[in-house]
Amino acid sequence: MIAAAVMVAAGTSGAFADTYRLTIGAGHPADAAVWITAMRDFLAPEISKRVAEKTGHKIEWVNAYGGSVCKLGECMAAVESGLVDVADLHVAFEPAKLMAQNFAYFVPFGSPDVELAGKAARQVYDKVPALKKVLEDKYNQVFVGVGSVGNYNLVTTFPWTKVEQLKGKKIAAAGPNIPWLRAVGAIPVQSNLNEAYTSFQTGVYEGWVMFPDATVGFKLHEVAKNYTFTDFGAIPNVLITINKTTWRKFPANVQAIILEVGKEFTAVQTKMAADKGRASIETMKAAGVTVRSLSDEEKAKWANALSDIPNERTAEITKAGQAATAVAEYIKALNEAGVKMPREWKIK
Repeated sequence: MIAAAVMVAAGTSGAFADTYRLTIGAGHPADAAVWITAMRDFLAPEISKRVAEKTGHKIEWVNAYGGSVCKLGECMAAVESGLVDVADLHVAFEPAKLMAQNFAYFVPFGSPDVELAGKAARQVYDKVPALKKVLEDKYNQVFVGVGSVGNYNLVTTFPWTKVEQLKGKKIAAAGPNIPWLRAVGAIPVQSNLNEAYTSFQTGVYEGWVMFPDATVGFKLHEVAKNYTFTDFGAIPNVLITINKTTWRKFPANVQAIILEVGKEFTAVQTKMAADKGRASIETMKAAGVTVRSLSDEEKAKWANALSDIPNERTAEITKAGQAATAVAEYIKALNEAGVKMPREWKIK
């Protein structure tokens, strides 16, 4: 919760400098999850630095990562209520309220390039104001920035080379990924990274739809020794917001700095994700994990086995009265960036 205290007079204008104490949180831990590392190591300190330098005000942060205040699926409500001031909502855990913000999940086999995907997502948020407006109008929070996790692939306890070999296998995923698994006869298991290691050990599932840096960050490569590049795509699911009541207490120049740094967060965070992703692949190889790429033929087979997810989800988003053009804008942004997908997606 925000706390503001009048400090000393600033300059000769008679204006006073305030100190704002803000709680910043997330369901994932900062060290294992690079998108949260970027919040801790770039977003928060950079906001504080610029606010101090440019306005004379001061922002202090209370870190509440790793579910210490809001667990996965709770952070949106926590920001709305003011339990935390700033948080990563992680849109996959809000499939109904943030259906439209899940737009990248609805374009399977999109870009494997996390930096490109993040840039495309930022373009979508800027071109579709309804994505930001619903946060303010319905959920008492203001959009700060968007980030992306890396390229989703498949880490398994068993080797495989053909999509047919996945039939009947129990594979974990976040909710929006589950249709990808059903399409090839796998048995999807709804799960989250915080419980993944133990679930692999106990046989709850035999695979995870997961990107490289989180696979290593959460040590899944220790219990699942096969990593296959399926190139489902990097997913911009990192959504950072600030409580609107907190927001209104800031002067305009502080608000401008928060949005400025929030815009820069996309490039900084996705660069960190790309670097960590490459390093994670090397870590896996050094640990004896078999790393391979699915053939283009098998990728196309998997993509063509999917239902028309972009149009199906767009219809659902429209019916829910949310930002109906989000999926189409994301496809457009990827196409304009030159992304070649194994299946061409078009919104009807």
